Amino acid sequence: MGVPSDELRAFAEDPRAFVALGPDEERIATDRFTVTFSPGAHFWSTSVQRLRLADDVDNAVSEVRTLMAERRRAAAVWLVGPSSTPTDLADRLLANGMEPEYGDGSTIMILTERPPTGSSTFEVRRALTYADVRAAIEVSAGGFEFGTEDAGDERRRARETFRSERTGGHTFRLLALDGGRPVATLQAWRSPIGLYLGGAATLPADRGRGAMSALVVETWKEAVQGGTPAIVAFGGHMSARLMERLGFTAHGHVQHLIHRLR
Repeated sequence: MGVPSDELRAFAEDPRAFVALGPDEERIATDRFTVTFSPGAHFWSTSVQRLRLADDVDNAVSEVRTLMAERRRAAAVWLVGPSSTPTDLADRLLANGMEPEYGDGSTIMILTERPPTGSSTFEVRRALTYADVRAAIEVSAGGFEFGTEDAGDERRRARETFRSERTGGHTFRLLALDGGRPVATLQAWRSPIGLYLGGAATLPADRGRGAMSALVVETWKEAVQGGTPAIVAFGGHMSARLMERLGFTAHGHVQHLIHRLR
């Protein structure tokens, strides 16, 4: 893989600042930060990215808190990447009362070449019906081991989620099925630069069997057909290794900090 363009690197580091928005989403972009509000109660439903705060950290935190309170958001995730400023931003946000989501964060992953296909026993299809979207939600809840509250919120909003994704054209979901049984899912968001892959989950009992690989291969086909042959994603400790086997390359590290209104 060649060196990614500056545009692709910027997209990979702060994808929610670039992807198309759905009809039920809102993005506020300033020269210091970008906040995206999506439906849902989980802290990932409010993301703060493209952080260029210089020495204005406290004021930026206060501004985001106000935006969150106005929209009745209880929590948000701030993504601190290699281009974020100031250089000690993560430490200063932690001093403001934020907390790490998990571990040390994730790795910025970029794919610009066709992943190895191999043979697969899984059926992969787009989630085009309400039943498919519900199935994807259930796989996500099981794969991410959602708590009762988060899983219940996803289920309550399933009908609205289906309508938004069907009419918006900004995102799509894929399902991997084993003998008709949904075992893995992912979601991809469109942008003029490439696809942002997120929400990738496999049921615990079905991990290591190639379902996620089959989904990524199909996502690559979608990226090529859409004229944007690139996929970006954040890889955790385990998933980054799988992504590297599929041809993704690492391009830095992102810390995920949870900002809760108390």
